[in-house]
Amino acid sequence: MNRRIFNFFVLAITILLVNLLTTFIADYLMKYKGNISPLRFTAIGMGVIVVVFYPAFEYLNGIVEKFTTRFLKKGNNLFGRTLGVYITFFILLFTLYCIYAHIWFDVNVIKVMVKSFFH
Repeated sequence: MNRRIFNFFVLAITILLVNLLTTFIADYLMKYKGNISPLRFTAIGMGVIVVVFYPAFEYLNGIVEKFTTRFLKKGNNLFGRTLGVYITFFILLFTLYCIYAHIWFDVNVIKVMVKSFFH
C-alpha cells in the first residue's frame, strides 16, 4: 500500500474529527455570547479554538493512525492490504458523514438509506 495514500486517509479523517471537536466547542461558547461584548467574545472564542485545535489535531492524528493501523490489520486478513485500507477509510468516512449530516441537518443517514431502499 502506498504510504502517501495511507497518510492522506489518516490526515483526512483527523481533519474531520478535529473540525467536529472545534464545532462542538464553538457551539458551547456561543451559548455565552450574550454575556460579553461581541468584540471581546470573538477574541476569546478565536483564542480558545486555536489553543484547542493544535493539540487536538496532534493528539487525534496519533489516535487515528493507531486505530486505523489496528483496524487495517484485521481488515488485511479479510480483504488484503490495499482493499483493507480503502474499506477502512470509507467506513470511517461514512461514519463521519452520518455524524455531520446529523449535526448540520438533523438527518439520520441510515434511516434515509433504509427507507429509500425499501421504497
